[in-house]
Amino acid sequence: MGRNAKPIDLHLVGGNKSRKTKEEIDKRKKGEEQVKFKSDNIVVPNWLSDQGKQIFEQLLVEFKYTDLLVNVDTHLLGFFCDAMDDYINISEIIRLDGYSDGEGNVNQLLTKKKHSFDQAMKVASQFGLSPTDRAKLAMSIVTKEVTKDDGGSFSGRI
Repeated sequence: MGRNAKPIDLHLVGGNKSRKTKEEIDKRKKGEEQVKFKSDNIVVPNWLSDQGKQIFEQLLVEFKYTDLLVNVDTHLLGFFCDAMDDYINISEIIRLDGYSDGEGNVNQLLTKKKHSFDQAMKVASQFGLSPTDRAKLAMSIVTKEVTKDDGGSFSGRI
């Protein structure tokens, strides 16, 4: 099974290990330009609960300072907000009912809580919502800027 494709700029930052030619690189850049999406109509999905909509709107405020969120991402971000809503609701029920039933058995909602957490974390990593994911995004952005300002083969040595 092959690896996930990387944007060509990120590939070049890693050193062009597969030795792509300039022609191949230009083709990839043109292809990536064709699949860029707009970010002018980001709306809260109507299928979210009220709490999910609040989470979505809070994240929109944070994302407005980045160029990461585009129109087609609204439903994916909605999935994150829905999973977070489920996690919060299940946590509240567990807090009220306890971690076990009266017979000493583990509350079955703990499994659903873990599942909601796992779902939320999978989507969160795609948006850079954890510190480590933001660090990865920052590294790719910083490295991309460094390669744009290459300065030639004698950069910084003369």
